[in-house]
Amino acid sequence: MKLHFGTRARAALAVASIALAAACGSASGGTGTHQASGVVATAQNATLASRVLVNHQGMTLYTLSAERNGRFICTATAKIPGSSQRCLQVWKPLLVKGAAPTGAIAGLGTVMRPDDGEMQLTYKGLPLYTFAADRAPGDAAGNGFKDVGTWQAATVGAAAAPASTTQSSGGGYGY
Repeated sequence: MKLHFGTRARAALAVASIALAAACGSASGGTGTHQASGVVATAQNATLASRVLVNHQGMTLYTLSAERNGRFICTATAKIPGSSQRCLQVWKPLLVKGAAPTGAIAGLGTVMRPDDGEMQLTYKGLPLYTFAADRAPGDAAGNGFKDVGTWQAATVGAAAAPASTTQSSGGGYGY
């Protein structure tokens, strides 16, 4: 899957990346990052106007609305509807060793993946993933992506609004 962004979108992403980098370096209370054992943090995302969960590299973390109550849809054998790409080529699970991280972020947990038995980090019970099309901290191209559910940036506080340029395709991941 290859996404193309126009000049305006690239400029917005650059501004968001700069804003995120500034927030990450801030020592003040409301704009800096909050770490959970170095695995996940929160950061203000200028594009989404929300505080989002990010991995240790500052990349936006996402949840899939259809993955609830231990039900996994994005697995090693699942394909993106209408594509030959496997789900895990596009959506990378946030894997951890051992128990869930502890720290300033409430709602973190883990779940065992059904395809490989690895532990995946969850937020409020939903597995966390990064999106392959996000190239830099602050990118949130996966927000609002629709297939068998809706992918949303994992936000702390108010939910992130779906992106105005959502992509949609029908069908399920091998169901």
